[in-house]
Amino acid sequence: MKELFQQRIKSVRKNIYEQKCQAGIFTSWANVNYLTGFRGDDSWVMVTPRQVFLLTDSRYTEQAEGECFGCKIISRKGSMIEAAGRIIKKYKTVKNIAVQRDMPYGASQDIEEKFGVQLHPIEGVISSVRAIKDKAEIANIRKAVKISGSVLQAALAELKPGITESEFAGLIEYEMRRHSAGRAFTTIACFGAGGSEPHHIPGKRKLRKNDYILIDYGASWQGYCSDITRSFAVGRAGREYRKAYEAVKQAQKAAIDMIAPGVRMSEADKAARKAIKDSGFDVYGHGTGHGFGLDIHEQPRLSGKSPDVFAPGHVVTVEPGIYLPGKFGIRLEDDILVTEKGREILSRGEKSPEMEIIKL
Repeated sequence: MKELFQQRIKSVRKNIYEQKCQAGIFTSWANVNYLTGFRGDDSWVMVTPRQVFLLTDSRYTEQAEGECFGCKIISRKGSMIEAAGRIIKKYKTVKNIAVQRDMPYGASQDIEEKFGVQLHPIEGVISSVRAIKDKAEIANIRKAVKISGSVLQAALAELKPGITESEFAGLIEYEMRRHSAGRAFTTIACFGAGGSEPHHIPGKRKLRKNDYILIDYGASWQGYCSDITRSFAVGRAGREYRKAYEAVKQAQKAAIDMIAPGVRMSEADKAARKAIKDSGFDVYGHGTGHGFGLDIHEQPRLSGKSPDVFAPGHVVTVEPGIYLPGKFGIRLEDDILVTEKGREILSRGEKSPEMEIIKL
């Protein structure tokens, strides 16, 4: 495991030097975890020419000592800025420091003013490295996806008329905990017309004997996410719903079939949108998919304007949808690993999911 972290640091350090910086400071939970293995909060990581430092405090020192690989743990007593400054002063050659774009502005300004260095917000220094998953990351994502499948089956078994969207979302997240997993993001559970809102907030709407369900959910394992969406009819399915489901299924298949090393992601996006348009429905407004890992949304992006090209190690979603306000929404989302020879669908078999009618 230590070798994996050493390789990550080596890749990030190379990117730092290519940007004519001598060090890097990373402040988000995901970046800290990626570079050190530490899963606690309120900590920074600093990559210098000769060492990697985890800046934390006494609340997390014991945890850090058990989780970190190849870094020196600094248990600060003062502010984070002061802790970073003490390290900067040790390295006289460090004048330019790469930072992530969402680093707090006040913190970056204080570091520049107090310690005479220039901080450079550079998006790709670490995000481009994280976009290609290593073996350990892929194993964790596989586990998260597997748990998600078990969670959904258990939750569906508890469905009954009268349960609210909010209760059903809570049941799904309870099942994640029963599997010793975390929640990758807030679960979206929609009944009926609520499904036409891509990011619907579960509420008091109750499930009826004849209804529609859209569930967007994902378990996390060791910090790594899964992201899956399934759509179901309850009791019966009307003709328009059946037609829309088939259109989404074909759109997802068209995009997934495009996935292979060297293919532009915009081409996969285009294939999905064409299938929806050809079916006679309005084309969805969101992207066709995205990368994920420690964060639920990471590089790369599957959209019409994406410059990204599929490469081995990318793990992405493919999630076309059809949304009919006042009626229903249908979205099918699966998790795909790009391999040396093509792709592997992690969240189901190769066959596209057929429309399922749940009988209560």
